[in-house]
Amino acid sequence: MIGVDIVDLSRITEDEAFVSRILTPEEREELVTRGSQSRRIEYIGGRFAAKEALFKATGETACLTWPVLNDPEGKPYVKGHPEIAVSISHDGGLAIAAVQIP
Repeated sequence: MIGVDIVDLSRITEDEAFVSRILTPEEREELVTRGSQSRRIEYIGGRFAAKEALFKATGETACLTWPVLNDPEGKPYVKGHPEIAVSISHDGGLAIAAVQIP
C-alpha cells in the first residue's frame, strides 16, 4: 500500500498543544535540535504529512502514534516498523510525505 500527503507549512505552528498532538516524545526531542523556526516548522509539517500518509496507507489510527524519526544520515524511518519506507520533502512552503508498506 502507498500513502501520500501534502501540508501547507503556513498552517503549522509551534503551539505546544498542537505540537503535543502531532509529535511523539521522541519526535519532540528531535524537534529541539532544529535550530531555526523555519526548520522546526518544516520538521513538524513533515511529520504531520508522514503520519497522514501512514494513515492513508494503513487505515488504522494507531499509526498516528508511531514515531517518525531520522537515522544518523538524516533519512526518515518509522520506529518499530522497518518494513515501512518513508520519504519526506519540503519546498516552497509545502511539506510532502510518501510511505510504502509491502
